Amino acid sequence: MKKVFASLFISIATLSGCATSNYSVGTDFSVEKASEIVRGETTTPQLVSLLGEPYSKNVISQSQEKWMYFYSAGTAKAQSYIVSTDVKMTGTQKTLDVLIEDGIVVNYTLSQNNNPGTMSVN
Repeated sequence: MKKVFASLFISIATLSGCATSNYSVGTDFSVEKASEIVRGETTTPQLVSLLGEPYSKNVISQSQEKWMYFYSAGTAKAQSYIVSTDVKMTGTQKTLDVLIEDGIVVNYTLSQNNNPGTMSVN
């Protein structure tokens, strides 16, 4: 009987497992420094001096550009069972969208989220 339980335990243990993965996308930037941006006054060289080069730049028109600063980092942990998988994620995500016209910031939006989450796959 002990051999049956031992075999069952070993079988279950080999059919389950876990994995951890760390990730990061973009370049981290200071939310405090982003709050120093002044609409209608901050120039593109000042913006680069404050935050560094953006994650992306898009031309909207001859006089307008959209710059985006983006950073996402965290950890994903997956636990696999016989018939299901649970994934738990922790981390942070920051996005700063900046509208520039003729080399001067005319508008911007800043968002920051802590994105813990859980997902089950059956």
